[in-house]
Amino acid sequence: MSPFVVFIEGILSFFSPCILPLLPVYMSYLSQNAKIVDDSGNVKYKQSVVLLYTVLFMIGVSLTFFVMVFALISSNSFLVKYNHEITIVGGLFIFILGTIQLIGIKFNVMQKNYNFMSKLNLKKMNYLNAILMGFLFSFGWTPCIGPYLTSIVVMAASQADQVQGIMLICWYALGFLIPFIFMGIFTKFILELIKKNQKMFKYTIKLGGIILIVVGLNMVYTTIKPVTSVTPEEIVLKSKQDFALYDQHGSMHQLSNYKDQTVILSFISTWCTYCKKELAVIQELHESDENVVFLTIIVPKTSKLDQEMDEEGIKDWITDSGYTFPVLFDTTGEVFGKYGVNGLPTNFFIYPSGELNGYLPGYIEKDVLEHYIDLTKKGIE
Repeated sequence: MSPFVVFIEGILSFFSPCILPLLPVYMSYLSQNAKIVDDSGNVKYKQSVVLLYTVLFMIGVSLTFFVMVFALISSNSFLVKYNHEITIVGGLFIFILGTIQLIGIKFNVMQKNYNFMSKLNLKKMNYLNAILMGFLFSFGWTPCIGPYLTSIVVMAASQADQVQGIMLICWYALGFLIPFIFMGIFTKFILELIKKNQKMFKYTIKLGGIILIVVGLNMVYTTIKPVTSVTPEEIVLKSKQDFALYDQHGSMHQLSNYKDQTVILSFISTWCTYCKKELAVIQELHESDENVVFLTIIVPKTSKLDQEMDEEGIKDWITDSGYTFPVLFDTTGEVFGKYGVNGLPTNFFIYPSGELNGYLPGYIEKDVLEHYIDLTKKGIE
């Protein structure tokens, strides 16, 4: 799922019906120490003070998202085992939530904002109160922004790579919190704008419903579709799929040289949690099945911002991990691009004839991997 779409869902959550009308209340608490009334009765705000308390308020809200990240990490083994089931059920649930939101069905629990003001003494704002206010209010919003929040948590939980799941939650949090920054900077102007245009914001709810429907259907479709036979016009032709790369020992491997053998191409990275789980299975199969060639492909570090290791670091990682199958270095990323890899791990199954059977994106269990290897050996799609 695109981080941009998740980011937009975060922004749309800000305009939920239980948050937008209460923004003047939130800002009145956060700005009470910064409010200045001149001799003519005009109200002004000391923006540096408002912004400071708004940032602290956002830190409190962010704590809620960190709780979600912790829950995601803690349930790691369960998510790995039932990844496909979670994705399908979650996609259907997101579709239902989007439909409900689009056609305007209302449930009291989804319209309610649980008030935690009584938990705090907000007569005078201070640093701690601003943080606690954000933390407690974020739990109060949870039922109301439920469709968006649920969709993000489900998508994060269904990612093959744990890091990708956490990044989705971070993108959602960023989209949700950025409008608060603008509130802190342009407090008076934005409050007046919202007051004058409240009817316009009802369309953000409809837009959000459409996004949820599309996201839910996409999750279900990409999960239930079988191993895909790629058409000759794409990358089945040997001239397009062939490559020559060097492994950790300096030996060159050219795909076309493995004709008459079943080949499994695995695209991985060292930082991918589920890649490591799958590589342990590949190592086991590599040792037990001499009739299958396992070629693992990785792109070494290409820039300072790249979280991957350089070639020497990867070689040490291979040795420390005990992997003996060939790990090929795609130094330019050309092979990754040629095969259209956009998620890790991804496995391609190649017939002994040299043609491509299909691929499986994401982590797969040992029995599933063995099943598709057997089909590829026999030349069955």
